[in-house]
Amino acid sequence: MRKFWIVFIVIAVLFVGGLGLLWKAATSFEEPVAEGSVLRWTAIGPFGESAPDGFLEQLQAGDEATLGELVFGLKRAAEDPQIEAVVLDLRGVQVNWAQLEEIRGAVQRFRDAGKTVWAYIEAGGNADYAIATAADRIAMAPEGSLMVLGVAAELAFFRETLAKVGIEADFLHVGKYKSAPEQFTRDEASDANREMTTSLVEERYELLVEVIAAGRGRSPETVRQWIDLGLYDGETALAAGLVDTLLDVEDLVTEIYPEDDVADLTDYVRRRHRGHAEHEIALIVAEGTIYPGESRRDNFQGRVLGSDTLVDRLEQAREDDDIDAVLLRVHSPGGSALASDLIWRAVARVREDKPVVVSMGGYAASGGYYIACGADSIFADAGTLTGSIGVFAGKLDWSGLYDKLGIHREFITRGENALLWHDSGGFTPAQRELFQRQLDGFYERFLAKVAQGRRLSRDEVHAVAQGRVWTGSQAVEIGLVDGIGDLDRALSAVKAMLGVAPDAKVVVHTYAKPLSWLERTMLDALRSRAGALWRAQSEAPSAALPPPLAASARALYRAGLADALPLLDGRPLALMPWREVEPRGGSALP
Repeated sequence: MRKFWIVFIVIAVLFVGGLGLLWKAATSFEEPVAEGSVLRWTAIGPFGESAPDGFLEQLQAGDEATLGELVFGLKRAAEDPQIEAVVLDLRGVQVNWAQLEEIRGAVQRFRDAGKTVWAYIEAGGNADYAIATAADRIAMAPEGSLMVLGVAAELAFFRETLAKVGIEADFLHVGKYKSAPEQFTRDEASDANREMTTSLVEERYELLVEVIAAGRGRSPETVRQWIDLGLYDGETALAAGLVDTLLDVEDLVTEIYPEDDVADLTDYVRRRHRGHAEHEIALIVAEGTIYPGESRRDNFQGRVLGSDTLVDRLEQAREDDDIDAVLLRVHSPGGSALASDLIWRAVARVREDKPVVVSMGGYAASGGYYIACGADSIFADAGTLTGSIGVFAGKLDWSGLYDKLGIHREFITRGENALLWHDSGGFTPAQRELFQRQLDGFYERFLAKVAQGRRLSRDEVHAVAQGRVWTGSQAVEIGLVDGIGDLDRALSAVKAMLGVAPDAKVVVHTYAKPLSWLERTMLDALRSRAGALWRAQSEAPSAALPPPLAASARALYRAGLADALPLLDGRPLALMPWREVEPRGGSALP
């Protein structure tokens, strides 16, 4: 029987390999884009900043283009005389606000080149509609739905939940706005936390109003009325002026562009365009919660940014004589203080030899800001969440749970602090004083690094630090960021530092690990089905839990604490107080 299965596996591998050879042969001769071609971007679900590494990560992540591929691909399409128009087929795209601004900017540059953009919505929310308003015209499915519902922030608190099972949180922090531990230690938001969150919600709401008003050519007051009504079907959206026509997307393409070839935008942006450029730039993406070790993708935590991986890529760019500058894209809420500092030091080493410019994504806060603050220049989108300059640490006391379970433990120790990080109790007064001094010391060193990088005094940084989260627009005003701008704007800054014209051609390199030919062949064969099943499982981390536990798991997931749970063992954390998690479905808010 064993021999049968061995023979079966060998035959199966040879069969898949043979199919792969046929597939490769069939697709290796790419048809050129026809003159007057239309590109169609079907945007569904989450949207990544970085290309996944390796076969398994790419199978899990799906076939969507990364943000950089889309932005630079649309820029290339704007200059391509064979491309006439783009159709944005928006079907519940899940993006953070900064990504939304990046996409809108790329669409606007395409329009500025004298080309046409159509947007199509079936069942859309804030994000879909805000992107759609960058188009020349918006079509909606006749029986579609549109929900432009405004902006809301959810603050979840778990002190009572932990107490019910006999767990107590003991945390220390520096900065009155460093409110991440409140989720474990309080039943409601502190005044500082509520003040900060209210400011962010108001800022985000005004940004939503602003982009819709600009895109649709309406007054802000009219847009506020649209948002207050919120829910639209096709007829009411058309009557109110939110959309221009009611058409199915296939009818849109065939009626508006009946004589044109329609190509997939993702295929277009990934097609190799050979050319020569005098300068080469490394695009390095720092995405995810910051941990020591290697980067990885976790089904529950999502993208994990490992300090070892990022440091290696920065060192590779520094040592590569062909690389003239580094464009560091930061999309991280922070994480380990140690890992953040290791990355900051790697950035400093690169700067000794080459310019480093940071482009901030949806959030570059706490440890995410730590690794960015030493760059030559920093650019953020208006809705980026950044700052959160502060630190916290602590532990969970599980002794009550052990008592409930009837587990009795006995400790034999030597040394006053042998149980400092043990789960058998909270900190003693002496331990608390010792630990607070260490956190205060890290905070002062954090301030010093920001002051050095931003050319500010310690007191100037402290005045805007204390753990407070700022939007990109606010961060420019207080000096934490140099200017509002997307990834393309940051690239222009790199060109200026290299002394080349803004429209000069440059080669942009990434450091994602390439797949082997066999991995690429199997990936394309399996991705459509296995990838969808894997993503569905990863996007519902609480689906298999009993209802009471599932509710807590979902709240933890929305609060962003899933990222931090493995770090809650006493190590200092530079992590923003809460995470922006994009809701599923048509009511997604940016």
